[in-house]
Amino acid sequence: MRKVFMLVVMCVFLMSGMVLASGHGGSVMSPAKALEKIVTGNDQFVKSHKPHYFEPYQTSQHPFVTMITCSDARVQTNALLPDAIDKVFVIRNIGNQLVVSRGSIDYGILHLHTPILLILGHTHCGAVKAAMGDYKGETEGIRNELDHLHLPLMADTGKGDFELRWLKNVERNVDWQVAQAMSFYPNLVKSGKLVVVGAVYDFLNVYGKGYGRMVIINVNGVTCPQKIQNHPVLNDLSKVMRKVVVGSHH
Repeated sequence: MRKVFMLVVMCVFLMSGMVLASGHGGSVMSPAKALEKIVTGNDQFVKSHKPHYFEPYQTSQHPFVTMITCSDARVQTNALLPDAIDKVFVIRNIGNQLVVSRGSIDYGILHLHTPILLILGHTHCGAVKAAMGDYKGETEGIRNELDHLHLPLMADTGKGDFELRWLKNVERNVDWQVAQAMSFYPNLVKSGKLVVVGAVYDFLNVYGKGYGRMVIINVNGVTCPQKIQNHPVLNDLSKVMRKVVVGSHH
């Protein structure tokens, strides 16, 4: 019996290690507590905003950026703007992919006419990590979304340091999505009415720009940092800020 007990303990320990290593967090919060937090948070929002705050957008929305980003809970609009309401038209899915959310992106670009399409990947993207391995055990819905990542990740040889490969594949995915966007809206890009910006939200500080920095790695298909810094879309930034926000590929 003691041997059986020790075997069970070992299995539990190993399984716990697998969960931690996978990078997925397991919530121990009850549904009631989760809802209580949401309701309380919203109540605080209501009490801290006067009626006139809502007047400008009661009948229409006025975003200046369409953002396609990952569903990852660590990536939120308040990392870019303290108050993103009526400013950012957000589309989210695992792996910040255009093809699985084309209709929503079309709406932001073709109906709301936002001048920027921001494709925001992030460090330690779980979708990219999953696509680098065997995900056939996932649900059909997850598999269907991850399947679209095989093209951006085709250049991955599977050799070398995993962390570096993971980051490189995050960048490859951002570059691929930028290329897709430019093929979807070529006339708008050519006319200058739309600029496609590819960036990585870096909460690991792997680019050395600061924890939580949005690092721009691609503008309309251009990936050379110096050329990006000289792009007209960055004209309103100081030279110092251009160097801070623009990063090079790994």
